Formats: sequence, C-alpha cells, structure tokens
Amino acid sequence: MNKAGLGLSNLSIAPRKAERQTEEVAVAVTPPTPPSTEKVGGTMLPKPSEKQRRETAEARAIAQEDVRYSLKNLKRSKQRNVKFFINIALDYELKARLQRAASENDLKMTAVVKAALDYYLTENEY
Repeated sequence: MNKAGLGLSNLSIAPRKAERQTEEVAVAVTPPTPPSTEKVGGTMLPKPSEKQRRETAEARAIAQEDVRYSLKNLKRSKQRNVKFFINIALDYELKARLQRAASENDLKMTAVVKAALDYYLTENEY
C-alpha cells in the first residue's frame, strides 16, 4: 500500500488489446436485432396512406402561404406609415421662437412644426 491507502487491487485495469479485438469480432459476428415492433400504449401508431400524407402536406402549404401573405400585408401597412422628412431653412428668429414654443409646451420642435403645418393646411382647405 502507498500513502493514499490504495492498493493495486483497488485500481481497475483495462483488458489487453488481443482480448478487446476478440470481443469486437464477437460483437460484429452477432446479427443485429431488428427494431422491436411492440405496440406503444397498446396500439400501433397509424401509418397514413399516401393520399392522407398528400392532403396534410397541401393543407400545411396553404396555411404557410396564408401566413406569408398576411406577413407581407403587415409589412406593407407598416411601410405606409413611413415618415417623410422635410428640410426647412429657418432664420435665427423663427428658430428661436420654435424652440421657445417647444420648451414652454414640453413638446419636440417637430411636433410643433407638424401641428403648425396641419393647422395651415386645414385653414386653407387642403
């Protein structure tokens, strides 16, 4: 025994190569067992006919196509809400008034400009 308290009999030793090869040959010679055809839960799983498989595949394809079309329509509706940007050159006085109106009303300057444009267009019947 050594310091750890283990002896040679406490260690597992791998078999020699010749013994392993004979075991592998013995395993290779035995014919593979066919998969069991036992009933699962008391009944065999149904095997659908070719017609049933085709019908389910067609139904799945139609459902996927409907989902694809609805997704395209959703994307199109989102694209209609795309923002259009307008670049406006403002003089210093008008910009200062816009900043003051936005800060006093706790709004963004773009919201003030949009409201002013909407008011102008409705007043002039556009």
